[in-house]
Amino acid sequence: MAMAAVKLDAETTHERSLQAPSRFIPQLTRYFTVSVIALALDMGVFTALCAAHADAPIAGAVGYAFGMIGSYVLSSTFVFDVEHSRKSSPRRVLEFICSGLLGLILTTAVISVLTTDFALSPLAAKSAAVAVSFLVVFLMRRWIVFAPAPTNN
Repeated sequence: MAMAAVKLDAETTHERSLQAPSRFIPQLTRYFTVSVIALALDMGVFTALCAAHADAPIAGAVGYAFGMIGSYVLSSTFVFDVEHSRKSSPRRVLEFICSGLLGLILTTAVISVLTTDFALSPLAAKSAAVAVSFLVVFLMRRWIVFAPAPTNN
């Protein structure tokens, strides 16, 4: 009985991996939608802090942190298959936070470099940071945070 369950589980994982390319675009679209919502939260906080004369990199970091919280809730609900991640919720949250921290570091660094070294406006620098962070963080979350755990054969 257990052997049949392992075989069925391996087949299901194999089928999911074969379907992965066909699921990539819809998943990316959902992630993009969630990211737009999280970005709205991020930008709202960022803009409010900049209007209060906060330092742009700090405002970017704080805004990103607020956006990350919204992103986790929406990503784990609408984008990724949490049920098949086979990770405990605390581990998944920790990995999500780590991927978000990478995005936070990228966001802060890009804003800092572009505003300091290239004299871009905070909004232009934030826009560039969003593009870089979006791609890197999506790939980490797809391949690491929410990826199905490998089955033992």
